[in-house]
Amino acid sequence: MLMASPTRAEAPLQLRLADVGRFASFVDLGSVEWTGRVAKLRVLQVTEGGFTAGAEEYWGGWRHEVIDCDARTIAHAAFSSIRAGGREGPLMGEQRPAGPIAPGGADAATAKVVCDGWKPYATTPVVTSVSQAVTVGRPLIESGAEP
Repeated sequence: MLMASPTRAEAPLQLRLADVGRFASFVDLGSVEWTGRVAKLRVLQVTEGGFTAGAEEYWGGWRHEVIDCDARTIAHAAFSSIRAGGREGPLMGEQRPAGPIAPGGADAATAKVVCDGWKPYATTPVVTSVSQAVTVGRPLIESGAEP
């Protein structure tokens, strides 16, 4: 009997915490695709507890990004929301033009993790699911944690 290979959604995630501010941002290390020094990837943004839009509660969403590590630019490519419970989608938006990465903030932290191998929040383990990221990230948002 042939077994189907696991899909990306079924494969364990590798989510490294990169930044905590308005959101807890986790780089999906398994999503990084390189062309030279340009990385395509996605970043999980976890919202604070109780975040709602309309009548639905959300855990956050996936930002799809393109980062040029040498030029230090980022192009936001698309976004897909994640509702409480884990339901994702749809993927919306188109890639915007690349712009300089502003210092200090989620984009700069993401670039440092992806381009430079930075490992902030040394005591926070790489998590393997969106629900784990929510469990780890929300208390950090509330406490205003620093790397």
